[in-house]
Amino acid sequence: MNGYLLSIMKGQKSSFMAQLITYLLVPWSLIYGLGVFSHRNFYKLKGAYRAPKPVISIGNITVGGSGKTPLVIWIARHLQDKGFKSVILTRGYMPQESNGSDEVDMLNEQIPYMPVLVGGNRVSNIKKSMRILPVDVYIADDAFQHWPLHRDLNIVAIDSGNPFGNGFLLPAGVLREPLSALKRADIFVLTKTNRANGLQGLSSKLKKINPQALMVESCHKAQGVIDVFGTEALPADFLRNLPVIGFCAIGDPLSFESELRNSGALIAKVFTYSDHHIYQQKDIQRMVEFCRSQAVPLLVTTHKDAVKLNIFRDSFKGLRLVYLPIQLEITKGSDEFIQKIISICRH
Repeated sequence: MNGYLLSIMKGQKSSFMAQLITYLLVPWSLIYGLGVFSHRNFYKLKGAYRAPKPVISIGNITVGGSGKTPLVIWIARHLQDKGFKSVILTRGYMPQESNGSDEVDMLNEQIPYMPVLVGGNRVSNIKKSMRILPVDVYIADDAFQHWPLHRDLNIVAIDSGNPFGNGFLLPAGVLREPLSALKRADIFVLTKTNRANGLQGLSSKLKKINPQALMVESCHKAQGVIDVFGTEALPADFLRNLPVIGFCAIGDPLSFESELRNSGALIAKVFTYSDHHIYQQKDIQRMVEFCRSQAVPLLVTTHKDAVKLNIFRDSFKGLRLVYLPIQLEITKGSDEFIQKIISICRH
């Protein structure tokens, strides 16, 4: 998605041109909203499939950048530690020119012994795997709007720094559904609270929409530095006072820049690409040439990007490439959050 258009959708631009583009797109948002309403009510009439084991949905109400994947990993690891056999269900965003999904590769690296079933038809994947995989609970990634499948627990991740964009539905804004849809949520997980202003106002707004939902707060923190091609864990302060060039293709590039700044690195430039961007040789060459022109031998990226770069290993000769592994930390409501999840798993 075009970076300028996305900044308008997120409410980060307020110029006359930005307002004009927004209002030109509003009629399409109305059509989109009608489609969402029809799709939802079709499955209300038809009925959703109930899996043989509980289904925990981790989703959001906006497109891109809410911090959903680290939340999936956090929940999966905690259930694993408690002895539950989990299976992750994910659509696995795969552009046509890609041979795989960056998020799926990331999940497989972070939780290597947990099955990840990839595909848009989660019901079909459940049915196919029933007699093959032992399972106590299904973790459905990005399933808040997945109507064919009944969910026993709806967890919604909300970016505290930019929760609802400009307030419009797609394509004028970033909302997938009207805010009233948040009444379906059982748990709100406010992400990136360490970067947010007006957290109390957001909490109050969510409580007015859905006073019954549990409110949990979290932040994302870089856990050291890892060499992309050597998987070597480097000291946590490795980047401090070092000149670096960053790049990423994620839904919220500002969060990456923030973590890079927090690492103490001296940022020469950050290249940003659209979410799930499939890197081409020309992209790599552009960044490598810039590094050499600025005499900066160190590039930093995200884990989500790192899993896509092995084919370009030779292009980075003479330079070092590392990534910041980001982990989610629950800062408020952790015990109640875990208890609610486990109670669902024991049903």
